[in-house]
Amino acid sequence: MQFLTVLSAVTMLVIATLAGFMTAHAYEVSGRRVYVVGPGGTFSALLAAPEAHTEFEVRNLVRQFMQTMYAHDQYTFKQHLDAALPLIDDTDGRRIYAGFKKGQVFENYVHYGARQVLDVDSIVLQLKKRPFMATAYCRQRIFMGDQQSAPTGLAAHFNLIEVDRSEKNPYGLQLTNFDYLPYAPPVSKEEQDFLKSQAAERATKIAALKAAAGATAAPPAPKPAPAE
Repeated sequence: MQFLTVLSAVTMLVIATLAGFMTAHAYEVSGRRVYVVGPGGTFSALLAAPEAHTEFEVRNLVRQFMQTMYAHDQYTFKQHLDAALPLIDDTDGRRIYAGFKKGQVFENYVHYGARQVLDVDSIVLQLKKRPFMATAYCRQRIFMGDQQSAPTGLAAHFNLIEVDRSEKNPYGLQLTNFDYLPYAPPVSKEEQDFLKSQAAERATKIAALKAAAGATAAPPAPKPAPAE
């Protein structure tokens, strides 16, 4: 009888140990199908590691933030900010928006019919330890009618902290400690030639307008006095 009691206890210990090992192993392996026993019966599920973020996902987050926060016109300004602000912490988001207000970005869009575009040149990531860190190097251009400005650099360094995934932030990461960096983007020879040609054409148009305005406003030359 004592032997059976000991055997039963050892058997229960082995079962408990195996169950614990299998559960731990299952949670270590993401995407593996496991079977869960509950009050409603047994069902299968695919495990996911919520803390896992791929490099591809993080790059998409950084690119989406930069392109929605810094590229817009009078028609997309609010829509783009509504998409960008959930991706950054409240303090840094308010600071960036305050800069837009101070610079009258929206008012200038309306007054000049301008639009601003942004290209991401490169994104540097550090994902080996938390908090994750990223640096984005971008170039901005402003368009007014058929005129284009020379590209200006926009670079920023920031941390990425984990947050709950949501409809407005499906990445589960949020930018924080956002700081601007100096950056002078390289300009190709083709773009340099285009900008020079554009500047020369603009100067010619301005000179023609000034000449036309001067001819219209100039008083008629006095007639010479008749000889006596």
